[in-house]
Amino acid sequence: MVNDTSSEFIREFKKNAESITNDIDRSKKYRAGIAALAQKAVETNNTTFLDAAVRFTGKIIDEHDRSKAFVDIVRGTARVAINTADAELADRSLELSANTEAGHDRSHALQGVVAAIADVGMKMNEPATFENSKELAGTIEYDTYRSSAWRSIARIQHSNDDTPSAVGSANKAMAIIDKSKLISQDIYRASAYVDLARLFIDLGQEDMARECITKAVDSSAGLEDEFESSSIFQAIAETQVRMGARTKDNGLLEDAVESFGHITREYYRTSTKQTLTSVLVNLKKDELVKRLA
Repeated sequence: MVNDTSSEFIREFKKNAESITNDIDRSKKYRAGIAALAQKAVETNNTTFLDAAVRFTGKIIDEHDRSKAFVDIVRGTARVAINTADAELADRSLELSANTEAGHDRSHALQGVVAAIADVGMKMNEPATFENSKELAGTIEYDTYRSSAWRSIARIQHSNDDTPSAVGSANKAMAIIDKSKLISQDIYRASAYVDLARLFIDLGQEDMARECITKAVDSSAGLEDEFESSSIFQAIAETQVRMGARTKDNGLLEDAVESFGHITREYYRTSTKQTLTSVLVNLKKDELVKRLA
């Protein structure tokens, strides 16, 4: 897809980048620009931005930066494939992933590719393509991204009214996090459990959702960085209050207020308080609202 607006945007970016005389600074400009081009592609479903981004990777000096740029391109291509149900683009995202470095970058890229192949396969009613997404998910090296890929598959199955299969995929995603000994940062484990809790509640698996949110809280207990701790407890509190409202469980509502107490950074406190107050007021839980002061 080509239009004058996209072409002008690309030309202007290249002109600005090429005006930079220092090789390293110019390379960094291209690296940042590729991320912006990938985002523009997702916003507009315009593959012209992606084509330009691929061309510009040759302008990046540092190999690690180039790999990171391809991660942005792969995930952008996968996202556009989902938005447009384009099988060729989904395949293209897989091809481009070969340009990422093995390890974290490749795992990050492939998580997006799995979601694209699964989504397109389901929309096009191509079971073989959907099965390919499962096989690809199994090749992802990093546990956090492999679990995320299975959660994407579960959500796609659920959207197609295949809840039993979705529950099976969600259980696989949870097993990966439960058994992993390679997740070095607690915030990644906690974030995965929060996302699993949300997924299980959508699937009608309340007991599994409760188990996951408990594990998220346990995984967050040792976080020392205030921003990380505040960020994850925001996610935990907002998930607990919505689960509590949905299941009419006052205990979860109280847990949400308790989790709010672990949030120390003002930005996260303000945002979380607004969310919790809105839900609790609707439920007429005035005493819990007072505890948010």
